[in-house]
Amino acid sequence: MDTAIPEELRMLQSTVRQFVENEVMPLESEYEEELPQEVRAPLQAQLREMGLWALSVPPEYGGAGINTLGMALVIEETHKSMLSRNLIGGGVNPLLYGASDYLKEKYLHPVVRGEARSAGAFSEPGAAGDLGGIQTNYTRDGDDYVLNGTKIWITKGHEADHVVVLAREKGTERQEGVTWFIIDADTPGFEVSRVIPMMGQTTTAEFQLTDCVVPSAHRLTAEGGAWQDAQKSLNGLRLMNGPQVLGLAQRCQDMAVEYAMGRKTFGSLLSERQAVQSMIADSEIEMFATRSMVHQAAMKADRGEDVRREAQMIKVFATEMAGRVIDRALQIHGAAGYSKDLVIEQYYRAVRAYRIFEGPNEVHRWRLGRNMMRG
Repeated sequence: MDTAIPEELRMLQSTVRQFVENEVMPLESEYEEELPQEVRAPLQAQLREMGLWALSVPPEYGGAGINTLGMALVIEETHKSMLSRNLIGGGVNPLLYGASDYLKEKYLHPVVRGEARSAGAFSEPGAAGDLGGIQTNYTRDGDDYVLNGTKIWITKGHEADHVVVLAREKGTERQEGVTWFIIDADTPGFEVSRVIPMMGQTTTAEFQLTDCVVPSAHRLTAEGGAWQDAQKSLNGLRLMNGPQVLGLAQRCQDMAVEYAMGRKTFGSLLSERQAVQSMIADSEIEMFATRSMVHQAAMKADRGEDVRREAQMIKVFATEMAGRVIDRALQIHGAAGYSKDLVIEQYYRAVRAYRIFEGPNEVHRWRLGRNMMRG
C-alpha cells in the first residue's frame, strides 16, 4: 500500500508533520482548546507562505487541488495536536463548486481566502443519526423560500458567517423534497438559540429558523434534489473520521512508547514488561489495519468509485480503534496519563465524540448488515 502513495504526497505529509511538531505542539503547555487569534493568525500566515492553505480546493478556485489520499495524510498529521486540527483553512462546502457565480463570489472565494467562516446544519433534536427524519421545512413564496425549524449540534456554528442548511418541502417525508440552502447568519428569522459546550474541547450550536426568508438565488440544489448530495457529504466526512482519529491515536501511541522506554517500576523498565509490550503491539496492529483501510478507500475515491460501504466501515472501525489505543496509552502512563499535565486525557475525551458524530456507530453497523442481507 505504501508503494502506491506518490512521493510528492509523502513530502507533503512530512512538511505538515514538521510544522505541527515544531510550531504547534510547543504551544500545548499554554493553550488547551484553541489558539487565540493573535497566535493563530501568524501561524496561518506561515502556512500560506509554505503553500499549505486550501489544500483540498481545486486550483481554479485558489486552492492546491490535493486529492483524497493526500488529504488523508495531511489530516492525520494535523490531528496529532488539538491546536492544529483546524489550523489549515480554506476548505469549502463542495456544493459551492457547482453553484452560481454569484454564490461563488459571495461565499466560496471569501472562505478560501480565510475571510469568512462556514458551517453545515444537518442534525435536528429529533433527527440526528436519521437524516431522513428532518422536520425543518420550507415553503415557496414567489422568488423566496420561507424556512421554519430547529437545527442542532452544529460544530462552532455560533461563529459562522453563513450556514448551509438542509430542509424539506413542507408536507414531504423521508428522502423526498430535501433541499440545500445557504443562509447568512444575520438573516432575520435565523437565530443562534443556544451554544452547547461539549465534552471534548469543542462547542456546538443550536439554530432556530422562524419564518426565515431565503432568496431563491441562495438555493444550492434543485428543489427536492439534495438527498444524494447530503449522503455524499456525509460519506466524505465519515471517511475522514479515519485519519482524524488516527492522528489522535498515533500521538498517544508515540507517547506511550517513549514513556515505557524511560519509566522504571520495581527495578525494570515498563518496556520490558510483557503486558506493556502486548498493549503497544495491539495498538500498532489496530492502527496499521485502520490506516490501510483509509488509504485504500481514499485511492478508490480518487478513482471516482463509490466508497459508501468503505466510509461506513471506517467510521465504525477507526473510531472504536482510537478509543482503545488512547485508553491503553493512558493506562501505561498511570496517574500522569489521567492528569492534565499531558494531552492524553484531553484526547481520551475528544475521541469519544467520533462514535456519535456523522451517525452513531450502531446505525452504521445496522445498515451494513442490512445491506449485506439484501445482497
